[in-house]
Amino acid sequence: MRILIIDDDIDTLTSMNFLFSINNYIVETEPLWQNTFNKIKLFKPDVILLDIHLRGEDGRNICRQIKSDPKSRHIYIILFSTSLAFQSDVEECFADDFIGKPFKINVLLERINYRFSKN
Repeated sequence: MRILIIDDDIDTLTSMNFLFSINNYIVETEPLWQNTFNKIKLFKPDVILLDIHLRGEDGRNICRQIKSDPKSRHIYIILFSTSLAFQSDVEECFADDFIGKPFKINVLLERINYRFSKN
C-alpha cells in the first residue's frame, strides 16, 4: 500500500515515514503543500495523511480539491490536527477520516488496515 504524508513539520514526516516503512508500507513524504498534486500524479498513493495546519494553506481546502478531481477522488484521505475541533469538518471537505495529533501509530495503522481489508 502506498501512503503519502503531507505535513510541514519535518519531525512528524520523519517519524511517520519510519513507522510506516517498518510496517511494510511504501511511503512518500511532502513538506510543501504546493507539491501535493504533482506528488499524487507521480506517486499514485492509496492513502493520503494530510495535516490541516499547513504554512500558507488549509489542508481541508487541499482535501476538497483532491476529492473534486475524478482522477484522485478515490484516494483515502485522513486529515490530522492537534485541534480536535476540526474533527467535525471531515464530511464538509470530503475527507474519509480524522485523527488527532499526537496519535498512536497502532491506532492509525488499525484504521488504515481496517479500511483496506474491506476491499
